[in-house]
Amino acid sequence: MTKPLSKPKSLKAQITRTSLVLAAAALLRERGPEAVTYRKVAEWAGAASSSVGYYFDSVTELLYEAGCYNIELWIARAEKVAQAADALDPEECRERLVDLLLEACLPDDTVSMPAHYAQLIAASEAPVVTEAYRKGREALDAAVNRILVRAGVSLTPSLVVALVDGGAVKAISEGYDVREIARMLLDSAVALG
Repeated sequence: MTKPLSKPKSLKAQITRTSLVLAAAALLRERGPEAVTYRKVAEWAGAASSSVGYYFDSVTELLYEAGCYNIELWIARAEKVAQAADALDPEECRERLVDLLLEACLPDDTVSMPAHYAQLIAASEAPVVTEAYRKGREALDAAVNRILVRAGVSLTPSLVVALVDGGAVKAISEGYDVREIARMLLDSAVALG
């Protein structure tokens, strides 16, 4: 993908550009890539529509930076959980493993699960978003792996994510609680692993 533009020189310009990325990232999370337009981003950021075109050469560039911001949020959440796991002794980490994995892999209760998973699926409509998410996956998986290693469990991060995300889609499509279904699947996998 394209490299991000150099940072604006003035503090006001940096704040404006950042607010546009944050607005685009929120739109992407809540409504998917098709909602990220110059007009809508400017509206959500409280900025002039012309400012979006000033800081970004295209919606594609803005979508990429919004995708990078979103995956960084998810990485930060998983890293925070991995740090908490590191502070536990291995036995306690294993006892709390499923809770730790759910916390690392799922958004918190302030986020609508159906909206979260809809935007992940809709990311396929914007290759730059899938690129940003793919690039961030390595760091996200590394945080999940730290939790698994600390607990002494031989599951892989890819399997954990497949179980959580697959369980979430099952729960959403069938009207169940996402965390309950994901917990059940993880409990089974940990018992086998």
